[in-house]
Amino acid sequence: MLPDRSKRHAGVDGETPRLQLASNWQLLLVALLMIGLLRVIFPHKALVEKLYDQEQVDELTLSYIENLHRTEPGNADLTILLGRVQREQLDIVNLDHLLQPVINAGDGRQRAEARILLLGAYEHVLSTDLPAEEVKQLRNRLEAFLLVANRDDIPPALAGAFAATAFRQDWFALGTQFLSRVAPGRTAQALEVYANEALALGRHTLASEYYLLARRQATSRDDARRYFREGIAALMAASRFAWAMRVAERDIGDLADDPETLRYMARAALAAGEPVRAARYAQRLVFQPSPARAGAVP
Repeated sequence: MLPDRSKRHAGVDGETPRLQLASNWQLLLVALLMIGLLRVIFPHKALVEKLYDQEQVDELTLSYIENLHRTEPGNADLTILLGRVQREQLDIVNLDHLLQPVINAGDGRQRAEARILLLGAYEHVLSTDLPAEEVKQLRNRLEAFLLVANRDDIPPALAGAFAATAFRQDWFALGTQFLSRVAPGRTAQALEVYANEALALGRHTLASEYYLLARRQATSRDDARRYFREGIAALMAASRFAWAMRVAERDIGDLADDPETLRYMARAALAAGEPVRAARYAQRLVFQPSPARAGAVP
Protein backbone atom coordinates (compact mmCIF):
# COMPACT_ATOMS: atom_id res chain seq x y z
CA MET A 1 0.00 0.00 0.00
CA LEU A 2 1.08 3.58 -0.63
CA PRO A 3 1.70 5.81 2.42
CA ASP A 4 -1.21 8.05 3.55
CA ARG A 5 0.56 11.19 2.41
CA SER A 6 0.87 9.76 -1.08
CA LYS A 7 -2.86 9.17 -1.18
CA ARG A 8 -3.67 12.66 0.12
CA HIS A 9 -1.38 14.48 -2.22
CA ALA A 10 -1.78 12.27 -5.29
CA GLY A 11 -2.55 14.54 -8.23
CA VAL A 12 -1.78 17.65 -6.19
CA ASP A 13 1.93 17.81 -6.62
CA GLY A 14 1.69 16.87 -10.34
CA GLU A 15 4.01 14.52 -12.24
CA THR A 16 7.26 13.84 -10.51
CA PRO A 17 9.93 15.89 -12.28
CA ARG A 18 12.44 13.81 -14.26
CA LEU A 19 16.03 14.59 -14.96
CA GLN A 20 16.50 15.46 -18.66
CA LEU A 21 19.79 14.06 -19.86
CA ALA A 22 20.21 16.11 -23.02
CA SER A 23 18.07 17.82 -25.61
CA ASN A 24 18.29 17.06 -29.31
CA TRP A 25 20.23 20.23 -30.05
CA GLN A 26 22.71 19.37 -27.29
CA LEU A 27 23.25 15.91 -28.79
CA LEU A 28 23.79 17.50 -32.19
CA LEU A 29 26.28 19.90 -30.67
CA VAL A 30 28.19 17.01 -29.07
CA ALA A 31 28.27 15.16 -32.41
CA LEU A 32 29.59 18.26 -34.18
CA LEU A 33 32.21 18.75 -31.50
CA MET A 34 33.33 15.13 -31.87
CA ILE A 35 33.49 15.47 -35.63
CA GLY A 36 35.52 18.63 -35.22
CA LEU A 37 37.81 16.81 -32.81
CA LEU A 38 38.29 14.02 -35.35
CA ARG A 39 39.25 16.56 -37.98
CA VAL A 40 41.80 18.09 -35.63
CA ILE A 41 43.27 14.75 -34.55
CA PHE A 42 43.24 13.22 -38.04
CA PRO A 43 43.83 15.47 -41.02
CA HIS A 44 41.23 14.91 -43.71
CA LYS A 45 43.45 13.03 -46.18
CA ALA A 46 45.12 10.95 -43.47
CA LEU A 47 41.79 9.90 -42.00
CA VAL A 48 40.39 8.85 -45.36
CA GLU A 49 43.52 6.79 -45.99
CA LYS A 50 43.24 5.25 -42.51
CA LEU A 51 39.61 4.25 -43.05
CA TYR A 52 39.96 3.22 -46.68
CA ASP A 53 40.67 -0.44 -46.05
CA GLN A 54 38.28 -0.89 -43.12
CA GLU A 55 35.27 -3.11 -43.79
CA GLN A 56 33.14 -1.65 -40.98
CA VAL A 57 33.11 1.63 -39.08
CA ASP A 58 31.21 2.85 -36.04
CA GLU A 59 28.23 5.21 -36.23
CA LEU A 60 30.23 8.31 -35.32
CA THR A 61 32.84 7.65 -38.00
CA LEU A 62 30.11 6.92 -40.55
CA SER A 63 28.48 10.24 -39.66
CA TYR A 64 31.83 11.93 -40.17
CA ILE A 65 32.29 10.32 -43.59
CA GLU A 66 28.76 11.30 -44.64
CA ASN A 67 29.35 14.92 -43.60
CA LEU A 68 32.65 15.02 -45.44
CA HIS A 69 30.96 13.63 -48.54
CA ARG A 70 28.24 16.29 -48.34
CA THR A 71 30.88 19.00 -48.30
CA GLU A 72 32.93 17.32 -51.06
CA PRO A 73 30.52 15.32 -53.24
CA GLY A 74 33.05 15.27 -56.06
CA ASN A 75 35.76 13.59 -53.97
CA ALA A 76 36.07 10.16 -55.61
CA ASP A 77 37.95 8.51 -52.75
CA LEU A 78 35.34 9.69 -50.24
CA THR A 79 32.58 8.38 -52.50
CA ILE A 80 34.23 4.97 -52.72
CA LEU A 81 34.74 4.94 -48.96
CA LEU A 82 31.11 5.84 -48.35
CA GLY A 83 29.94 3.16 -50.79
CA ARG A 84 32.15 0.59 -49.10
CA VAL A 85 30.85 1.22 -45.59
CA GLN A 86 27.22 1.52 -46.75
CA ARG A 87 27.08 -1.28 -49.30
CA GLU A 88 24.99 -3.50 -47.03
CA GLN A 89 22.47 -0.73 -46.40
CA LEU A 90 22.16 0.54 -49.99
CA ASP A 91 20.35 -1.37 -52.71
CA ILE A 92 21.98 -1.89 -56.10
CA VAL A 93 20.24 1.08 -57.72
CA ASN A 94 21.34 3.55 -55.03
CA LEU A 95 24.87 2.13 -54.84
CA ASP A 96 25.12 2.38 -58.63
CA HIS A 97 23.85 5.97 -58.47
CA LEU A 98 26.46 6.79 -55.82
CA LEU A 99 29.39 5.23 -57.70
CA GLN A 100 28.57 6.20 -61.30
CA PRO A 101 30.27 9.63 -61.06
CA VAL A 102 33.48 7.87 -59.99
CA ILE A 103 33.18 5.30 -62.78
CA ASN A 104 32.59 8.08 -65.31
CA ALA A 105 35.16 10.63 -64.15
CA GLY A 106 37.60 9.03 -61.69
CA ASP A 107 41.17 8.07 -62.50
CA GLY A 108 42.03 4.49 -63.46
CA ARG A 109 42.48 3.27 -59.89
CA GLN A 110 39.28 4.92 -58.68
CA ARG A 111 37.22 3.58 -61.57
CA ALA A 112 38.55 0.08 -60.93
CA GLU A 113 37.78 0.24 -57.20
CA ALA A 114 34.28 1.58 -57.79
CA ARG A 115 33.60 -1.16 -60.33
CA ILE A 116 34.89 -4.00 -58.16
CA LEU A 117 32.75 -2.66 -55.29
CA LEU A 118 29.65 -2.58 -57.48
CA LEU A 119 30.47 -5.98 -58.97
CA GLY A 120 30.70 -7.50 -55.49
CA ALA A 121 27.31 -6.02 -54.62
CA TYR A 122 25.76 -7.59 -57.74
CA GLU A 123 27.33 -10.96 -56.92
CA HIS A 124 26.02 -10.81 -53.34
CA VAL A 125 22.46 -9.87 -54.32
CA LEU A 126 22.26 -12.48 -57.09
CA SER A 127 23.37 -15.18 -54.64
CA THR A 128 20.27 -14.58 -52.51
CA ASP A 129 16.80 -16.04 -53.02
CA LEU A 130 14.93 -13.52 -55.17
CA PRO A 131 11.78 -13.60 -57.32
CA ALA A 132 12.44 -14.56 -60.93
CA GLU A 133 11.44 -11.16 -62.29
CA GLU A 134 13.80 -9.35 -59.93
CA VAL A 135 16.64 -11.71 -60.88
CA LYS A 136 15.98 -10.97 -64.55
CA GLN A 137 16.13 -7.20 -63.95
CA LEU A 138 19.33 -7.52 -61.93
CA ARG A 139 20.96 -9.65 -64.62
CA ASN A 140 20.03 -7.08 -67.26
CA ARG A 141 21.59 -4.32 -65.17
CA LEU A 142 24.68 -6.43 -64.53
CA GLU A 143 25.11 -7.25 -68.21
CA ALA A 144 24.84 -3.57 -69.14
CA PHE A 145 27.40 -2.75 -66.44
CA LEU A 146 29.84 -5.34 -67.82
CA LEU A 147 29.34 -4.23 -71.43
CA VAL A 148 30.22 -0.64 -70.52
CA ALA A 149 33.27 -1.82 -68.56
CA ASN A 150 34.40 -3.91 -71.53
CA ARG A 151 34.75 -0.72 -73.57
CA ASP A 152 37.03 0.86 -70.96
CA ASP A 153 40.70 0.34 -70.22
CA ILE A 154 40.57 -1.91 -67.15
CA PRO A 155 43.43 -3.61 -65.26
CA PRO A 156 43.97 -7.37 -65.74
CA ALA A 157 42.85 -8.25 -62.20
CA LEU A 158 39.51 -6.52 -62.76
CA ALA A 159 39.14 -8.14 -66.18
CA GLY A 160 39.60 -11.53 -64.50
CA ALA A 161 36.88 -10.76 -61.96
CA PHE A 162 34.54 -9.62 -64.74
CA ALA A 163 35.33 -12.76 -66.74
CA ALA A 164 34.46 -14.97 -63.77
CA THR A 165 31.13 -13.16 -63.28
CA ALA A 166 30.28 -13.36 -66.98
CA PHE A 167 31.00 -17.09 -67.08
CA ARG A 168 28.87 -17.66 -63.97
CA GLN A 169 25.97 -15.93 -65.74
CA ASP A 170 26.57 -18.01 -68.91
CA TRP A 171 27.66 -14.97 -70.94
CA PHE A 172 30.53 -16.89 -72.47
CA ALA A 173 31.31 -14.56 -75.37
CA LEU A 174 31.59 -11.60 -72.99
CA GLY A 175 33.56 -13.66 -70.50
CA THR A 176 36.01 -14.72 -73.19
CA GLN A 177 36.52 -11.08 -74.22
CA PHE A 178 37.41 -10.15 -70.65
CA LEU A 179 39.58 -13.24 -70.34
CA SER A 180 41.63 -12.27 -73.38
CA ARG A 181 42.53 -9.05 -71.55
CA VAL A 182 43.76 -10.85 -68.44
CA ALA A 183 46.92 -12.23 -69.95
CA PRO A 184 47.51 -10.85 -73.45
CA GLY A 185 50.55 -12.50 -74.94
CA ARG A 186 51.10 -14.65 -71.85
CA THR A 187 52.54 -18.13 -72.27
CA ALA A 188 50.41 -21.22 -71.99
CA GLN A 189 52.21 -22.09 -68.75
CA ALA A 190 51.12 -18.79 -67.16
CA LEU A 191 47.53 -19.43 -68.21
CA GLU A 192 47.75 -22.90 -66.68
CA VAL A 193 48.68 -21.28 -63.36
CA TYR A 194 45.56 -19.09 -63.60
CA ALA A 195 43.49 -22.17 -64.37
CA ASN A 196 44.82 -24.07 -61.36
CA GLU A 197 44.09 -21.09 -59.10
CA ALA A 198 40.53 -20.89 -60.43
CA LEU A 199 40.05 -24.61 -59.80
CA ALA A 200 41.28 -24.21 -56.23
CA LEU A 201 38.55 -21.59 -55.73
CA GLY A 202 35.91 -23.88 -57.23
CA ARG A 203 35.51 -21.71 -60.35
CA HIS A 204 35.40 -24.58 -62.81
CA THR A 205 33.99 -22.65 -65.76
CA LEU A 206 36.63 -19.95 -65.47
CA ALA A 207 39.33 -22.61 -65.08
CA SER A 208 38.06 -24.32 -68.23
CA GLU A 209 38.36 -21.12 -70.25
CA TYR A 210 41.90 -20.57 -68.98
CA TYR A 211 42.87 -24.11 -70.00
CA LEU A 212 41.32 -23.72 -73.43
CA LEU A 213 43.04 -20.37 -73.94
CA ALA A 214 46.30 -22.10 -73.02
CA ARG A 215 45.44 -24.84 -75.52
CA ARG A 216 45.28 -22.24 -78.30
CA GLN A 217 48.72 -20.91 -77.35
CA ALA A 218 50.39 -24.28 -76.81
CA THR A 219 53.52 -24.83 -78.87
CA SER A 220 53.38 -28.64 -78.92
CA ARG A 221 50.66 -31.12 -79.77
CA ASP A 222 51.11 -32.90 -76.44
CA ASP A 223 50.52 -29.68 -74.51
CA ALA A 224 47.56 -28.75 -76.70
CA ARG A 225 46.01 -32.17 -76.06
CA ARG A 226 46.57 -31.92 -72.30
CA TYR A 227 45.14 -28.41 -71.98
CA PHE A 228 42.12 -29.37 -74.08
CA ARG A 229 41.39 -32.38 -71.87
CA GLU A 230 41.85 -30.33 -68.68
CA GLY A 231 39.45 -27.71 -70.00
CA ILE A 232 36.73 -30.24 -70.76
CA ALA A 233 37.37 -32.10 -67.50
CA ALA A 234 36.86 -28.89 -65.49
CA LEU A 235 33.39 -28.44 -66.99
CA MET A 236 32.56 -32.10 -66.45
CA ALA A 237 33.61 -31.78 -62.78
CA ALA A 238 31.08 -28.94 -62.43
CA SER A 239 28.37 -31.18 -63.98
CA ARG A 240 28.09 -28.83 -66.96
CA PHE A 241 27.90 -31.77 -69.32
CA ALA A 242 25.99 -30.21 -72.23
CA TRP A 243 28.21 -27.14 -72.23
CA ALA A 244 31.33 -29.32 -72.04
CA MET A 245 30.26 -31.11 -75.22
CA ARG A 246 29.58 -27.83 -77.04
CA VAL A 247 32.90 -26.36 -75.93
CA ALA A 248 34.69 -29.50 -77.08
CA GLU A 249 33.24 -29.15 -80.58
CA ARG A 250 34.17 -25.47 -80.57
CA ASP A 251 37.78 -25.91 -79.46
CA ILE A 252 38.86 -29.33 -80.69
CA GLY A 253 40.40 -27.76 -83.80
CA ASP A 254 43.42 -29.66 -85.13
CA LEU A 255 42.93 -32.33 -82.45
CA ALA A 256 39.90 -33.63 -84.35
CA ASP A 257 42.08 -36.36 -85.88
CA ASP A 258 44.09 -37.07 -82.73
CA PRO A 259 43.41 -40.66 -81.54
CA GLU A 260 44.01 -39.94 -77.85
CA THR A 261 41.68 -36.94 -77.96
CA LEU A 262 38.99 -38.91 -79.79
CA ARG A 263 39.19 -41.72 -77.23
CA TYR A 264 38.91 -39.20 -74.40
CA MET A 265 35.93 -37.47 -76.02
CA ALA A 266 34.13 -40.78 -76.62
CA ARG A 267 34.41 -41.57 -72.90
CA ALA A 268 33.47 -38.01 -71.91
CA ALA A 269 30.38 -38.04 -74.14
CA LEU A 270 29.22 -41.30 -72.56
CA ALA A 271 29.74 -39.81 -69.09
CA ALA A 272 27.75 -36.76 -70.20
CA GLY A 273 24.83 -39.00 -71.16
CA GLU A 274 25.23 -38.51 -74.92
CA PRO A 275 25.74 -41.98 -76.42
CA VAL A 276 25.07 -40.80 -79.97
CA ARG A 277 27.83 -38.23 -79.74
CA ALA A 278 30.10 -40.84 -78.13
CA ALA A 279 29.42 -43.17 -81.06
CA ARG A 280 30.41 -40.45 -83.53
CA TYR A 281 33.74 -39.93 -81.75
CA ALA A 282 34.31 -43.69 -81.67
CA GLN A 283 33.50 -43.94 -85.38
CA ARG A 284 35.97 -41.19 -86.22
CA LEU A 285 38.57 -43.03 -84.14
CA VAL A 286 37.97 -46.37 -85.87
CA PHE A 287 38.22 -44.88 -89.33
CA GLN A 288 41.39 -42.91 -88.62
CA PRO A 289 44.09 -44.01 -91.08
CA SER A 290 46.95 -45.87 -89.44
CA PRO A 291 50.41 -44.27 -89.76
CA ALA A 292 51.50 -46.98 -92.22
CA ARG A 293 48.42 -46.52 -94.41
CA ALA A 294 48.61 -42.75 -94.21
CA GLY A 295 52.20 -42.81 -95.46
CA ALA A 296 51.65 -45.47 -98.15
CA VAL A 297 51.99 -44.50 -101.79
CA PRO A 298 49.17 -45.87 -104.00
